[in-house]
Amino acid sequence: MKTYILLVFSLLGIAMSSHAQPTQVDKNLVVEDDLLTEEKLRDFQTLTQQKVTEFQRYLAIISDPTQSDEVRELAIENAEKLFLPGAAMQVGTVKKQTLIQEYPLSIYLRRLKNLEKKYFDVSITFYDLAMVGDWEKTQTGYVTTATYFQHFKGKGKDGKIAYEDKTIKHLDVDLRNRRDPFYEEHRWTVLLGNIRVAEVQPKKSAL
Repeated sequence: MKTYILLVFSLLGIAMSSHAQPTQVDKNLVVEDDLLTEEKLRDFQTLTQQKVTEFQRYLAIISDPTQSDEVRELAIENAEKLFLPGAAMQVGTVKKQTLIQEYPLSIYLRRLKNLEKKYFDVSITFYDLAMVGDWEKTQTGYVTTATYFQHFKGKGKDGKIAYEDKTIKHLDVDLRNRRDPFYEEHRWTVLLGNIRVAEVQPKKSAL
């Protein structure tokens, strides 16, 4: 299982690198063309969907107490690489009322891993494909929003569900020219940003 997961990480990284588009720059490293064709923008929508799917896989691994600590730590490390520095994650829960809290992404991922201290078993799955909106041109590149649908279950030692909900989340997406340290050139690159709770649908209140 460990080998398979590590292989998935490697393959996904290769796939995403192959979608990055080199950018023409002048001798002062100024981008000469900051516009992408409609075809390329559609390609980056597909790439964004792939990155959201990859992030979802990492969340499922990080929250799974049956995975080895090594694999879960690698998932945290790789998940953070998908995001802009300083990205934040909102978390919604429903008891008597909906409570939404926000954490730096790195803190959220650690808290997610530590949920095994609160629940005997944790499961995060995703229903429906992530949806990616149209790109909007900005001074620095393009932005859009991706929406994904998450199903959380936390079980007690008796195997019964202690808490369960379905959450709809909006994820900021940033597409711009960045200097790629691997290729040592400017390339159009997608990075994920802040994640906001759009809706929380409770399935069962916490005990």
